[in-house]
Amino acid sequence: MSDDWREVRLPQIRSARSEDSDALSAIAGDAKADWHYSAEDLARWSAELTVTPQSIESRPTFVAEVDGQVAGFAQLGPTPGRIELEHLWVRPAFMRRGIGRALLQRAVREASRLGHVALQIDADPYAEPFYLACGARRCGELPAPIRGDSRRVRPQLVLSLAAT
Repeated sequence: MSDDWREVRLPQIRSARSEDSDALSAIAGDAKADWHYSAEDLARWSAELTVTPQSIESRPTFVAEVDGQVAGFAQLGPTPGRIELEHLWVRPAFMRRGIGRALLQRAVREASRLGHVALQIDADPYAEPFYLACGARRCGELPAPIRGDSRRVRPQLVLSLAAT
């Protein structure tokens, strides 16, 4: 097989295990850093980007593997009456290969199986185009200023599960 970066290899999606927590946290941090946020902002978001063994055990969490390497993951955050995409991160070396879309599709199937009709997404501004391309729509925004961008917002999106 070619090592051409454009070659699409479909990921194997599996349930996460508690021992995956450090690797998944590293992927989240690396993916967020790939958007060129400052070290100060990344440090401020560290807790939000950390995946614990407890969260893996208590929330639906899926890992995408490509050729035996962990390429990304998704985690759902069910709450009474709604479900949110808590995490969806792809290791930068694996971005733009369909892995994020495969993880989102798996998360949608799980949310539907749990009886939900919509998936809530609190998106990073850089991720919004991906989610919109996958059928989500913007339903609001939250102020999320950072140094150098006092007008930054986090798009609030909803993905109808009936349409997927």
